[in-house]
Amino acid sequence: MENTEISINNTFSFIHTADLHLDSPFTGITRIDPKIGKKLIKSTFQAYETIIDLCIEKKVDFLLIAGDIYDSADKSLYAQLKFISGLKKLSNAGISTYIAHGNHDPLNSWSASLEWPENVFIMNGDCVNTFSHKKNQTIVTRITGISYSHQHITSNLTENFPHKEEDDPFTIGLLHCTIGTNTGHEPYAPCTIQDLKDLKYDYLALGHIHTTSIVNDSDPVIIYPGNPQGRHTGEPGPRGCYLVTVDQNRSISTKFIETDNIRWFIEEISIEEIPTEQELLDKIIDHTESIATNAKGRSVICRYILTGRGPLHTTLAKEGVLNDIVTHLREEEISSSVWIEQLVDNSRRLIDRNMLLKRNDFTGDIVRLVDELSVHEKSLKSIEKSLEPLFASTRAKKILKKIDHEELTDLINQAEDILLNKIIIEDEDEHEH
Repeated sequence: MENTEISINNTFSFIHTADLHLDSPFTGITRIDPKIGKKLIKSTFQAYETIIDLCIEKKVDFLLIAGDIYDSADKSLYAQLKFISGLKKLSNAGISTYIAHGNHDPLNSWSASLEWPENVFIMNGDCVNTFSHKKNQTIVTRITGISYSHQHITSNLTENFPHKEEDDPFTIGLLHCTIGTNTGHEPYAPCTIQDLKDLKYDYLALGHIHTTSIVNDSDPVIIYPGNPQGRHTGEPGPRGCYLVTVDQNRSISTKFIETDNIRWFIEEISIEEIPTEQELLDKIIDHTESIATNAKGRSVICRYILTGRGPLHTTLAKEGVLNDIVTHLREEEISSSVWIEQLVDNSRRLIDRNMLLKRNDFTGDIVRLVDELSVHEKSLKSIEKSLEPLFASTRAKKILKKIDHEELTDLINQAEDILLNKIIIEDEDEHEH
C-alpha cells in the first residue's frame, strides 16, 4: 500500500533553470565571422546539456524549467528533438521534470508530435496546476505553476495561485513573470514581491529576467536563475542555474552553478597613460590573456570601451581606425579563446582644466560651475528639486528611475565633457579659417 502521507523526514534537491533560449540564431555575429557564429549557435544547446549532466551528477530529484525553453515560438524540429533527448536522459536516471512555458514558447505555438518521457509534467495555460512530487513513496513537495497560453500575457498570474495552507507540504511556485519595472525585459505577467510573499510558498522558481538574482532569501526564497548561456554583450559575466537542497526541517540551501560555454565581457581601457597606437594594441593583447584566465577555459567574446582623456583620442576619432584595430586583432588571432566583438571609443581629447578655470569667458564659467556643483551638496539638491516633476510624471515612472547624488554628479561631468569638446572643436575650426 502506497504511503501518501506528507513526509517531513526526506531531504530532497532540485535544479532550477529558465530562459534556455535554445536555437538562438546569433545572425549578427554569424555574418561577421561564421566560425564564431557556429560556436554561438551550439552554445545554448551545450548549456542545456550541462544542466542535464548536472542533474544526473548531483542526483537531484527533479528539474524545474521556468519558461522560454526556445528562443522563438517558431522553434525548429532540431531544437525540440535536442530538448526531449535531454529529458529522456533524466527520465532514465529517475529524475522528473516540471515545466512552465513563457512568452517565447507559449502553448499555442507549433510543436512537433514527439514522444515525451512519462515523468515530464507541463503546466497548463488555462489554469494553475499542482503536482505532488513523491520520494520513497511519500510526498516531499508540491509544485504549483502555470504556462503562458499565448505570448502576450499582461495580467498578474499570481492572482490565480492558491495560497499555501498551514498543514501543506513544502510548496514551490513555478512561473515566468516580471517583478517590478526597469528590468530591461517586456513586462509580461507583472507582479510584486508582496504578491509572491502573500502566497506563503516556500520557494518561488521564476523565469524571464536573464540576470541571476536572489530576489528574496527567505520566507519565501524567490530566485531568478538568469539564462544559462549569455547571448550578447547585454548579458555579460557568469551564467548558470541554481542547485537547491531542502532538508528534513524544510531549511533551504542554494548554490549557483555556472553552465555557460561562451562568456561575454564588457571591459574598459583608459587611454590616459596610452599615448600611442602600439601601446594600445599591447594593452588589449595583455588584457585578453587576463580575461581568458578569468573565464576558466571558456571561449570569450569581449567588447572593449576606450575611456579617459589623452592624445590618442585624435587618432581614434578618425574614420575607420577602430575597425582597423579590431580587424587586425582578429586576423592575428591574439588569443585562441578570446574574440573581440567591438571597440567603442568613449575617450575624450586632452583638455587642461586648470587653464580653462582661469579663462574669463563662457568656457571658464562652465568649468567653475561644474566644480561648484561637485563640492556643494546644496547645489545638487537644487538640481534634484528641479527634476522632481519629471520623475513624478506617470509616463516617466515607467521608463525612468530616480537618480542619486553619485549618478547626478556623473551626469554633470558627462555634460561638461560634451560642452567642452563642442566649444573647443568650434574654437579650432574658427582658427583654421
